[in-house]
Order: sequence, then structure tokens, then C-alpha cells
Amino acid sequence: LSSAEIPQSLSRHPQIVALGEGTYLMTALSCCREEADDLSEPGDPHALIAPFARRNYYGEAVSRMKRVVRALCGNHGFSKQELRIFSNSPLPEKALAVFSGLGSYGKNTLILIPGMGSLFVIAGLFVPAPVFGIPKPRKRPAGGCPAADRETAAGDAPFRLCGSCRACQDACPVDALEQAGRLDDSRCLQALCTEPRPFSEAARRAWAFRFYGCQSCQDVCPHNRGLGVQTDTRRGELGPSLSLGNLLSLSPERLREYLKASALARSWIPPRTLLRNALLAAGNRRDPTLLDVVVRRCSDPDPLVAQAARWARRQLSIVAGGPGN
Repeated sequence: LSSAEIPQSLSRHPQIVALGEGTYLMTALSCCREEADDLSEPGDPHALIAPFARRNYYGEAVSRMKRVVRALCGNHGFSKQELRIFSNSPLPEKALAVFSGLGSYGKNTLILIPGMGSLFVIAGLFVPAPVFGIPKPRKRPAGGCPAADRETAAGDAPFRLCGSCRACQDACPVDALEQAGRLDDSRCLQALCTEPRPFSEAARRAWAFRFYGCQSCQDVCPHNRGLGVQTDTRRGELGPSLSLGNLLSLSPERLREYLKASALARSWIPPRTLLRNALLAAGNRRDPTLLDVVVRRCSDPDPLVAQAARWARRQLSIVAGGPGN
């Protein structure tokens, strides 16, 4: 996608402006894998991780994009300093993916690619020059996009891969997709899971057994059925679930070290929010084997963690027959 082809509203994005004129190469790396979603065993309940975070697919995508950088440097005379790889970055990656022809917006605001559904991560490369020899799509794919981008897709059929389907909207446990293509970040569990603030009572219960990420809208999407494309990587592997007893025994510092090199080792994911998430999962599990470790967290010096622990203790006390205070 040439910067000259970027619609005017998108071209004003500060990250786009900072890069200047050039070409965007957009790719997708599958995070689909056939595996169990929950490794809990009797006496060892787990908290669940969404598929895109079970391995460091972002890191894998960047690693593979570095091969392209080496080829461009070796064959076209670029220097590494001139080229920028991005994945899970401040750049408007989804919009760039749509306008490059990689995919179309779905009603849940995620990108859909035939044969890959929405189970992938996006990676891109900015080259400060025209790039030749790359086939262009014959026609920009029609695909509806979130309200902020609709003017940039004038003439496109909205959500062309979705049709009348509203499975993702109906499946959202917190009704964050009441309007197709418009996500309510104040409700979305995926958006909330790294926010350092308490959940509402409804969000606590909707959080269920999760540790990180929400896939409800993707789990029901027809485009995510029968996918065969998988990525062979163990980079930053966490697996589909983690032991709650182990997670809740860790300090924020030790938790950060435990998650090192994983997709959760991001500066903008505070360990305290992950501990809060684990405590909410423990409360919803209502497994009495977790009561002791939850009670110890009730005196945590971090109010966010302590409040979640007190809520979890009340849920566990219901099972144990205690007063729940």
C-alpha cells in the first residue's frame, strides 16, 4: 500500500504523518491451533488465555519480517535504519490491512481474511520508497469498517463477508457490540483486561475463567471454522491456560519475570492487572482449593489486587459455606 493511496482521514494519523512518504507491506500470521482450551485438573484449576496470546505470535511475525528487511537491504540497497517493522503498535494496523487489500472488516471490528478468519496477528513493514514487483489487488476489497474509518471506505459494501450474520454481536458477554462495527471499549473485556481499574459486578461475572484476552466474538464466527493454516512456533509459549494457584502466589515482579518473552510481556500490560484478572477467574471457578491463596491476597498492598481478592473470597466462601466477609 503506497502512502499516496491512503485515504485522507487515515493519512492524518500522527504515526502515519511521522513516517512520511513510502510503502506499507502488510501481512497476517495465523494464531489458529488445534489444542485444548483448558488444562485444569482436579485440585489445580486454571485461568484461560486467548489463542492469540498463547504464544508470542507478534514476536514471531516480527522475526519473519526481519527476513524481508534483510532481503531489501541486500538486494535494493536500503539500510536497516530506514525500514520500520511494526506489529501490535500505535500505527492503525487494521485500517492499513484493509486498504492494502489484506482483508475486510467484520462486524466485531476485527479483520477477516478468507481461509484465515480472524485468527491471526497483523505485522507490517514501512519502506520509505516505492516498492515495485508486488502484485496489486485488482480491486480494493469491499469491507465495512468502524465508524471512524467509514468515510475512507466510501463505496464499499459494509461488512461484505458478514452479510446478515450477527453471531459475534449476540455472543459478546457484555454487549460491547450493540452496533455492528462499533466497539464499546468501556465494556469490552479484551479492552478492560489491561486497564488498572476495578471491574463492574457484571464484568466480573462475565470475565468467567479468563486470565488474558476474550475471544467470544471470534469463537462463534463462521469464518473461523475449519481453518487449516497454523503457525509452527513455540516462541514465548504459555499454552492455553495457567495454574491459578501458581499465578496467585507470585508478586508482580515475579509475575513479570514468569511471563518474560511471552505476548504478555508488554510495557503497557501492568502485572497488577493480570493478578486482578487471575483473582476474578479464581472467584468464578469457585474451587475451594483456591481459598487460602485468595485470602492471602486480600491484604495485598495494591488496592486493585486486594479488592479483586475480597470479591473472589466472597465467591469461594459461598462454596465453602463461610460468611464471605
